[in-house]
Amino acid sequence: MVQVLSQVRSWTTPDGMARSAPERAEWLAGLRQLIDAAEAVFTQELATFDARGDGETLHAAGSTASWLRGALRMAPGDATGRVQIARGTRHLLAEPVQQLADGQVTFDQVRAIERATRHLPDPVKPDAVTMLTELATQADVAAVRTAGQRLRHVIDPDGALADADKQFDRRYLHLSPLLDGMTAVDGLLDPEATTVLTTALAPFLVPTSPDDHRTTAQRRADGLTELATTALNTDQLPHLGGGPTQLQVLIPYNTLLTTTPTNTGTGATNEPAQLPEHPTGPHYLTPPVLDRLVCDAAVARILLGPDNLPMELGRSHRLFTPHQRKALALRDGGCRFPHCNRPARYTDAHHIHPWQHGGTTDLTNLVNS
Repeated sequence: MVQVLSQVRSWTTPDGMARSAPERAEWLAGLRQLIDAAEAVFTQELATFDARGDGETLHAAGSTASWLRGALRMAPGDATGRVQIARGTRHLLAEPVQQLADGQVTFDQVRAIERATRHLPDPVKPDAVTMLTELATQADVAAVRTAGQRLRHVIDPDGALADADKQFDRRYLHLSPLLDGMTAVDGLLDPEATTVLTTALAPFLVPTSPDDHRTTAQRRADGLTELATTALNTDQLPHLGGGPTQLQVLIPYNTLLTTTPTNTGTGATNEPAQLPEHPTGPHYLTPPVLDRLVCDAAVARILLGPDNLPMELGRSHRLFTPHQRKALALRDGGCRFPHCNRPARYTDAHHIHPWQHGGTTDLTNLVNS
């Protein structure tokens, strides 16, 4: 084995750079076949190793998968999957592993066959393996996976439904605000949500001009923002806090008057505008960002007196106006109930002294909770 390894490692030499393109292609194809042949031998030997419990005997490992993780530094999922394939060589997977040894299929295709047939009813597994193995000799691994999914839906629709329900339950989306104002996004989507999102993002992934040097990831991020902006500009989103869902920007009056498309803020002394509902607290905006936001924005005036208590309605109205709610969000910042950190948009406005008992509809008698 040492001699074989030494010989293989010696192949990595600068001489390979002198080969022609056809020779390099042939060389790469041959190396791939060599790797798959070694995978076949590895899988067959692993089957014997596992059946005899050699990992437990030699190193007191809890299982063959544990031995693979420790001795060969494999990832847990890879180690478990390889043990499952190795055990399958004794019965169901004997045919595809033999085809792997003969160079007719790849290891990735064998792995796809094992995963596709793992949860099928036992009576149909042999025929399913045979069919997928034959397909693997003529198509790539993606085709094998697709055919395996189709088999699952046709042969075992109840199982396919259970799989889909499990996938849907695993969905999540995390937005983790960072200290510098950026937000880390992490999530997992089921196939339907993935298709909806990727379809909607597709137009944004095309460069807008020869001067568009954004990466694909940056275009995707910009596209997601555009989708959210488009949704906010409609009236189709659910209402929050008694009013439509809207992006709110707090702009001091003097700053709003001096905001122009060419204003860079150089030497400006005006109070900066802010996003009052940013997850980490008020986030101040640079002049170029503010220019973009106010370009087609609707302006709602909130006049603050010395006591910061605008728009008092007395007893003439029982319900608070949308402008009062905005002023309340500005004043309270969120829920005022002890130990509650809920943002203002997820709260409601309440009279401190009930209106029916003589309370007024004024900000002095208003609280977010």
